[in-house]
Amino acid sequence: MLGNFRIRMLVVIVIAALVGLSMQSEHSSKKIVEPVIGYVMKDYGVQENIARYWSKLNVKQNTETVPVSNPTTLQLPCDFADIEREYGWYWNEESKQQEFFPAVLIKVEDNSEVKPIYEGRVADISSDESGITVLIDHGGSLYSSYGGLREVLVEKGNEADQDTIIGRTSLELYFQMTSKDGPLNPNKLFQQ
Repeated sequence: MLGNFRIRMLVVIVIAALVGLSMQSEHSSKKIVEPVIGYVMKDYGVQENIARYWSKLNVKQNTETVPVSNPTTLQLPCDFADIEREYGWYWNEESKQQEFFPAVLIKVEDNSEVKPIYEGRVADISSDESGITVLIDHGGSLYSSYGGLREVLVEKGNEADQDTIIGRTSLELYFQMTSKDGPLNPNKLFQQ
């Protein structure tokens, strides 16, 4: 009965649709389907195989350019030694799964001066265990974030041009750009 490829493919599609519907519903079948899917994904290495296949495809990351309303060009936030992690999808060896990194993590010399990539206003200053983060509002829903700072030389609400030193680094700088649509790919900025 299931000898025909089209029939087998149809059965697989129907089963996948039923599993998907079951997972989205609050029906009691979700309690049965969810552990089975978890078991298959983990013990049969499905997620790892998909990630390996995906990386072999060498899919290009979104390289959309950053909109700027002024002819002034973007500058690097500071001199850097190396890129530790680029923006985009990567395979996390600890969690054994594909993860998305929405920024660029760069190695810098200790106490490097950090300047905004473009003029703007200091929208926020926050801190956590990795250091201090300064958020710059460039207008037009474009923001840049500078994390891992050890010292901040600006205050919230200050205007900052491209010559303003906003802070000094430790050994790494976390740099992220966002718009109203979410994170932007800044990799090209660091390939100068």
